[in-house]
Parts: sequence; structure tokens; C-alpha cells
Amino acid sequence: METPFTPRRGTIVGDARLAGLEEGFKEGFKEGFKEGFKEGRLAGKAEQLLRLMERRGLPLTQEARQRVTTCADLPLLDLWFDRAIDATSLDEVFATPTSMDRVPH
Repeated sequence: METPFTPRRGTIVGDARLAGLEEGFKEGFKEGFKEGFKEGRLAGKAEQLLRLMERRGLPLTQEARQRVTTCADLPLLDLWFDRAIDATSLDEVFATPTSMDRVPH
């Protein structure tokens, strides 16, 4: 039976390995936090857009809901939100962006 290596402080190999593990943990935590933050922003924007479209009386089909909730592009969600303020149809909200559109960044 093989004994797993347990790094120990105070040895060159142990200190180096523990430092690497600590650095890896910090990087992983930072990346996970950024990804979670972005997902939270996407979910919040999608929820606001759906609420606006409901309040404006736009017909929210299952397809439209899915399109909004699966969108991973924050500026596009902002564009759809801006359009939904004045739109009279879902086609106006989801029209392909043109050079005339102000796409928020």
C-alpha cells in the first residue's frame, strides 16, 4: 500500500508544495468569484427584462423567456431592455442589432 505524500512546513519541498497549493486555491477562488458575480448580473438583468416586458403587456412566450434567461451577453440584455421600454412587439425587442443601435458596454 502506497502512502500519500503529505507536504510538511519547514522543508524545501513541503514549503514549495504548500505555497503552490495556496496560490492555486487563491486563483481558483478569484476565478470562481468573478464567474459567480457575472452569472448573478446576468440573472438579475434577465429578471428585470422579463418583468419590464410583462408590465408592458408584451406576449412572453416560453421561447422568449428562454431566449432571455439563457443569454450570456450583458450588453445584449441591456440593448433588449432599452428596446423593451418602447417596443410594441417581441420582434422589436429581439431584432438583430444594427449600426444604429447603441449597445451599452
